[in-house]
Amino acid sequence: MATLTYRETATLQTAKFVKKSAGFALCFVVAFMMSRSGMPLYPLTAWIVSHSHQVLSRYQADVYEAGTDPVTFFTLIGIITLYAVILYSLIKLVFWKMKGNI
Repeated sequence: MATLTYRETATLQTAKFVKKSAGFALCFVVAFMMSRSGMPLYPLTAWIVSHSHQVLSRYQADVYEAGTDPVTFFTLIGIITLYAVILYSLIKLVFWKMKGNI
């Protein structure tokens, strides 16, 4: 078996990272689409956003328009990232089981 040079090893690691990053980015987009209005995750997302806004909005120094404040933005980013991590993990588990690595 041939040994790989440092450059070949680094290239393989970079390719693996890019593949995993692209998969997670795709899961993030799907999670974002599933949490929009009228989609399956919307009620849960709306409840989390409104609850976090009730709890954390008193710490805001400025007055913002509805839905444009930092609390809502960062809550949405956080919950969509959580959905994406769960979706990515489930897809990874399904592919792992399909390979026969039980």
